[in-house]
Amino acid sequence: MPESNSTEDSQGAAPPGRTGKRIAGGIFLILASMALFYVGVDAIADPDAVISRSSNSSRSPDTEAEAKIGGFLLFMFGVTVLGFGIGMIVSKGPLFAKRKD
Repeated sequence: MPESNSTEDSQGAAPPGRTGKRIAGGIFLILASMALFYVGVDAIADPDAVISRSSNSSRSPDTEAEAKIGGFLLFMFGVTVLGFGIGMIVSKGPLFAKRKD
């Protein structure tokens, strides 16, 4: 009888399940996305506060449009980070691995 190759057996095996590090990383990303949401919505809702904080810097102060665009970009980045955080918790295998159908 020919011996089975261990690499062939491991290729057909199921992907590893969720680990503690993966769940902790997902929770961290979800919390980071909440912080990004808060800062982004704050910049969109109150651009005057952003303008007043930027006036203390050595560069020219932000305009209202720049503050709103920056807040929108932070909000959208928060959506992306939230998606990755949820993906880390929900998926059981690697996030970007090719699946064999």
